[in-house]
Amino acid sequence: MDYHKRPTATQFLVRLLMLLFMMVAGNLIFVGLASGVSIIVWDYNFFSQPEMLAQIGNSGMLPVVRFFQAMQTIGMFLFPGILWALLYDKPVMHGLDIKKSISTEAIFGTLLIVIVALPMINALAAINEALNLPEWLSAMEQNFRSTEERAMEFMEALLNTESIGTLFINLLVIGVLPAISEEVLFRGVLQKEFERITRKPILSVIIAAIVFAALHYQFFTFLPRVALGIMLGLVYLWSKNLWVPIALHFFNNGLSVLAWFWLSPEQIDGSVDNIGTPTFMWPLAIVSIILLVALMYGLHQHFRKHRHSLR
Repeated sequence: MDYHKRPTATQFLVRLLMLLFMMVAGNLIFVGLASGVSIIVWDYNFFSQPEMLAQIGNSGMLPVVRFFQAMQTIGMFLFPGILWALLYDKPVMHGLDIKKSISTEAIFGTLLIVIVALPMINALAAINEALNLPEWLSAMEQNFRSTEERAMEFMEALLNTESIGTLFINLLVIGVLPAISEEVLFRGVLQKEFERITRKPILSVIIAAIVFAALHYQFFTFLPRVALGIMLGLVYLWSKNLWVPIALHFFNNGLSVLAWFWLSPEQIDGSVDNIGTPTFMWPLAIVSIILLVALMYGLHQHFRKHRHSLR
């Protein structure tokens, strides 16, 4: 069967199940590797004491937590994405649209998108957080909220540092690795799979963005993640270069890491995370959407001209 032809519904389902198996297997393999390394380096056995990874109040465990997070990111997203390309879309660099370079305009464009989109993202986050599930799902809603509160506390413990060395580790673990790994899987593999079955590029962007948001397992940040996923999917669709969404993803995560290094938690919670919300400078959300559309249109035109110049 020609992999690039439109698959049947059965073939598409089998591919998705295979990809899911690769993600689960990759996660197990890399957690196993991380456990082996942690025994040697930190004298910590994950399989006998898994609960210790949740002890964010123990500063001595934070390096272990960062290491496990990095290995899980690689195992669940990067490993299956590359394996998929090796099996179905060779050569890998071509199959995943990993070009040799990215233009300066694209780099600055993606950075501006992240900055300009901040009020809109904050507004979506506030709207999402205000959503309430039906009364008969109140127990589920409470579980979602408590889980996400713990996830936020967990992330704050990792990010709250005054050490330059830890800052660079955070940029690697929270910025670089997720940007590369998640874009390889969600844009380099899944978005292209959805486009093969639907034959509708924009629809494939939206579906991949929804899956991207859903697999973060955080209901009350679902809308902003879908918006981010759509932006990532569009710049990939237009550029045909995976480095472009990787750059955008890295700037989005990396600026958060830098904000936590430069600012206090009170400054972030009281100002940065509230810009553009319905209760704080909400007109900026409207301005943000207008400027974002203009920037995205400009990037679209840039990639279009660049493709024409290569012909």
